[in-house]
Amino acid sequence: MKGLFLLAIALCMNSSMYAGFKIATGEPLRSQQQDLAVKGRMGIMIKQKLSFGGYRTTMVKRSAIRKWTGIDGFPGMIWTEHMQGRQSIHFRLTNGSDTSDVMAVSRVQARDLLVGTAEGTRRLPGSLVALFKSTEIAQNNYSVSIVNKRGEEPWELFLDNSEAQLRRKQPAGFVRRGDDYYTIEPVWHVMKKNGKVAEMPFGSAGFEIKDKDMNVMAAVSLIDNGEVYIGPGTEAEKLLFANVCAALLLQENINE
Repeated sequence: MKGLFLLAIALCMNSSMYAGFKIATGEPLRSQQQDLAVKGRMGIMIKQKLSFGGYRTTMVKRSAIRKWTGIDGFPGMIWTEHMQGRQSIHFRLTNGSDTSDVMAVSRVQARDLLVGTAEGTRRLPGSLVALFKSTEIAQNNYSVSIVNKRGEEPWELFLDNSEAQLRRKQPAGFVRRGDDYYTIEPVWHVMKKNGKVAEMPFGSAGFEIKDKDMNVMAAVSLIDNGEVYIGPGTEAEKLLFANVCAALLLQENINE
C-alpha cells in the first residue's frame, strides 16, 4: 500500500508541478534530436488519432480482451492464450510509407508472459533477466507487441510502471527481438524555462530508450500532451522508436 501511495503522489506531481517543462535527454540524442509535439493524446478517446512529426495512427481501438482474433502471431509468442479481461489497446502507426501493427496490454502479470516463464527467461540476455524480479507480485506491468512489417517477428516491450516511479535510477523495461534489445529507463531531470536542468525529488516524467552501449536513441515525455524525441537512424529504427513512444503515451488512457 505504501508503494501505491507514493506512486500516486509521483504521478500527480508529474501532471501538475512540471507542466510546461521539457525532459532533459541524454547523449547522443540531446545534440541531434528532433522535438516532435504530440497531438491527440488528451480529450475524447472515441476515434482517437495520435500524431507527432511525420507519424500518425490510422486506427486506435481500446477493449477488454475477450478472445484473441485478428492479430496473427501475438498470442503464443509473447502472451499466453488465456488473458481474458485484460485491458488492451490495438493501434496502427504509419510514417507515410510503412504501417506497423501494435497490441498493448495493461496490468500484465508473470503468468501472462511467455517471455517471463522459466523457459522464456532463459531466452533473455542476462542484463534483462533482473527486470523480471518483481513481476510475480507487481500489478502495474505493461506489455506490448510491435510488428513493424507484416510477417516479421514482433518486437517485445515490457515495462514495470511501479519500478519506473519508485526506483527510477535503474531500467524499468526493455524492447527486444531475438538478441537485439534496448532498455527503457525513467527520466527525472527536466529543463527549466531558463535553460537550466532541475532534478525531480521523486517519480519520473518520461522515458529514454537506450541501446546496448547505453547511448540514448529516443525519448518520450509524459508531461502535458507529451513530446517525442527521435535522433538519427534508419527509417526502420525510427519507426520502432516511434511505436515505443506511441505505446507509452497511449497507456495513460487504458482504463484500469
